[in-house]
Amino acid sequence: MSGQSRGRKPRVQVAPPPAERRFKPQPAHVYKRRRWSAFWVLVVLVVLFIRFFVPSEHDREMKARQEFAYSAPASAPTAETGASVEKSRPLEMIIPTIGVRANFEDGVCRLKNGAIDPASLGDACIFTADNKPYSLPGSASEDIVVIAGHAAAGVPAVFDKLYDASSQTHTISPGDPLYLRTEASGDTWLKYQATDLHEPEKEGLSQSADIWGTGPMPGRLLTITCIQPANPFQDSVRNAVIGWQYQGVVSADEVRG
Repeated sequence: MSGQSRGRKPRVQVAPPPAERRFKPQPAHVYKRRRWSAFWVLVVLVVLFIRFFVPSEHDREMKARQEFAYSAPASAPTAETGASVEKSRPLEMIIPTIGVRANFEDGVCRLKNGAIDPASLGDACIFTADNKPYSLPGSASEDIVVIAGHAAAGVPAVFDKLYDASSQTHTISPGDPLYLRTEASGDTWLKYQATDLHEPEKEGLSQSADIWGTGPMPGRLLTITCIQPANPFQDSVRNAVIGWQYQGVVSADEVRG
C-alpha cells in the first residue's frame, strides 16, 4: 500500500532448552539420616499433640470431680473412732478434694528390679509381703499401709492428680480426707487424713525415716506415685509420697458429701 512502509517483523527470541536435569544419588547414610530425622520429628509432633490437644484424664473427670468434691455440711457426720473393721484387702479409694476415685488390682503390688511397679495404669495396688511389716488396712492396723499407683504423661493413669507435674507441687494439703472401702468394711469406709507430703529421689525413698519411721506406725497410710518430669522424654527420678493417718470408720453418706 502507498504511504506505508513495509517494516520487518520483530524476531521472537527463544531461550535455548534447559539442560537435562539429572538425579544425583546420595550416599546411603544420607538417606538413613533423613529417615531418622523424619521419624523423630513425627514422634515429637505426636507427643506434643497428645499433650496439648487430647483431653487429659483430668479434663474428662472435671464434671465427675464435682460429684465427689468435699464440702462438709453443717451437720457433717463424724468418724466412729470406736468402730471396728478387720484388716482386709482394699477395694476402692476416694480422695474427694482432688476428684480421685480408684479401684485396686486383685493381687499385691508387683515388684520390678526391687521397686514397686503396679501392673496396671488404671488401678492402684496394695503392697504387703511376708518379709515386710506393712499391713492391710483396717481399724487396728499395727503398721503402715502402703498403696501405690502410676502417674503418666500423655496417657491417663490412676494417680495423675496426686501431683501437679506442670507446677511441680502437691495437689493435696494436710487435713484433706481419704476414704478407703475394704472387703471387711461393707457399706462403711475407713477415713484417713493427710498429715505430711514428700518428694524423695527414688533411690533414697526406702531409707527415709521421715516417711517410714524407725518403728511400727499404727494407723499410718502412704500413697506413692511417680513425679513426671516436665520433659516427656526424660525418666521419672522422684516420687510423690503422702502420709495419711487413720481417723475412724464413717458412713457412705459422709464420703459422698
